[in-house]
Amino acid sequence: MNKLIISLIVLIAFFVVDCNADQKIEVKGPKLEIIGGDTYDWGKVKPKDSPLKSKIKIINTGTEKLIIQNVKPGCGCTTAPLDKSDLMPGDTATLDVKLNIGDHPGMLSKSITITSNDPNNTTKILSLKADVVKPFTFEPAQYFSFDKMKVGFESMAKITIKNISNEDITFSDFSATPEEVRISKGLKKVLRPNETYDLEIKVRPSKTGYYNCSVKMKTNLADYPEVTLTGYGTVSDAPIFNEEK
Repeated sequence: MNKLIISLIVLIAFFVVDCNADQKIEVKGPKLEIIGGDTYDWGKVKPKDSPLKSKIKIINTGTEKLIIQNVKPGCGCTTAPLDKSDLMPGDTATLDVKLNIGDHPGMLSKSITITSNDPNNTTKILSLKADVVKPFTFEPAQYFSFDKMKVGFESMAKITIKNISNEDITFSDFSATPEEVRISKGLKKVLRPNETYDLEIKVRPSKTGYYNCSVKMKTNLADYPEVTLTGYGTVSDAPIFNEEK
């Protein structure tokens, strides 16, 4: 029995020493952390909120100086200048993040890559998210695309408008530039939820070269009092036929 008690005491002593040894181990060096986590989510936003902005803090939680060598946004729609790149232990730096969200509805995900001298994580990825909410969409895009335009011949282009909101949307007061552009359907349309409307325009170009136009319309929505659609195409010479042959 005495031997058993002595063995248990020895085991407990080894366990206590081992725990204390673990507590004394300290990982030295710089350590980069993003305050609030590695993902920043703006939640639901509207296109008119663009650009989205946020000041995101970076902190050095290590024991030595942290040097941030590079901050690289994943695309041209994002900017993130850093106010300082050298951080002593406990110091913070600020990323002044701006994100242009464009005009397409749905989930948006972008990223920023931060490179530093953190030995355990030389590359840190900051994820940016937003849910872009818009009451209507344009398909296949928010512009008219003319195909094979020729001088003196009529060309037609079409955009489908869809109401993706939960309320009726009225489109009215359509106008086009230049004046030669004709809107082939009615000048007022009420779309109920999930309904679509094919907006067509026609033009008979008079000269060759790059062609562009625009169509404006008003809506009954406070956030979108007016919407502008553009149109593009390239006009070539019309074939000449010799009828006397």
